[in-house]
Amino acid sequence: MDVKVDWGDAEKNISQCIADVEGPIRRKAGKTAAAKVGEALEKNTPVDPSTGKVLLEETVTVSAVREDGEVDIGYGKQAYFRAHVVNMGTESQQGQHFIEKTVETEGETAIRTYMDELKKGLKL
Repeated sequence: MDVKVDWGDAEKNISQCIADVEGPIRRKAGKTAAAKVGEALEKNTPVDPSTGKVLLEETVTVSAVREDGEVDIGYGKQAYFRAHVVNMGTESQQGQHFIEKTVETEGETAIRTYMDELKKGLKL
């Protein structure tokens, strides 16, 4: 069951406000918040039980901050398929949904960090 929330223009207005912030301030805030989420994703990445190795942890990537303040956090091109299979599962393997769990637990913290860094940069 999916729940759809209509935010109206709020999301667009927030993106526009972030886009209006000077580049260096916006980039620093985005990188700081994204780094925290990236670290949490690395910690939540499952370990291969047969070898004890984490096959995906080293491939967590954080993109550059875009003009609208968005940052992509995830796995590189070589590891994306492996992450998808482990996260979503297959016919014979149940998904672990570690990406969704990370987003749920770290989302609010990331937004708070982003806003705190923007306030610091704007001297508010």
